[in-house]
Amino acid sequence: MTKLKKPIDYINGLRLSSNPKTRELGESLNKQYCDWTQSLQLKSLLNFLKTIEENKGRIGVAQLFGKFRAYSFEEFVYRLIQAEVSFPKPLGVYWSEKCLIWEGAGQKYGMEFDVTVGKKLDDFVEPIVAIDAKVELDSSRLKTSLASFLLLKQRSPNVKCFLVYMLAQIEPLLLRLTKPWVDEIFQLSSEKDETRAFIESVQNAIKSV
Repeated sequence: MTKLKKPIDYINGLRLSSNPKTRELGESLNKQYCDWTQSLQLKSLLNFLKTIEENKGRIGVAQLFGKFRAYSFEEFVYRLIQAEVSFPKPLGVYWSEKCLIWEGAGQKYGMEFDVTVGKKLDDFVEPIVAIDAKVELDSSRLKTSLASFLLLKQRSPNVKCFLVYMLAQIEPLLLRLTKPWVDEIFQLSSEKDETRAFIESVQNAIKSV
């Protein structure tokens, strides 16, 4: 099941506001959104996220503001792979789809990952790469990602699990300690842009299958 609400839906909601300043913000964000979705430049995405952060009071409650940023980063990662990685059929890239982690007694259980690369089988993606994308990575989010990856690897031990983040709010040692269970970790930020290394790792994972 694809994500029901996407960044463009948040933008359109602002553009339809009865408040002129909110509508103006919506138009500005729409222009920036068109920029980074077409150029796929990290700098353009960072400017977009900065505008969201600077106007969080106008955008709404903290949960809404947080989801808007999170979904935007996920979409950037999804679009980046879609544009830069070559896929032999029937492989594809999927945004916010479920992967099967357990099956038995006529029942199935799937877990949703931010971005996956693999083959769609019925309601689930059979993954080659599973990616968690976090704007802000703290210990709680890291533990959630780690648990998800471990459950996925129990069923699909050969899947490559990548963690992509922008801002680290975590002890570097804790991040290093996860490496036996997280195949690769990448930072996409103004301080450290590992976009090219990330794309190459996704491509290599597909070639190795």
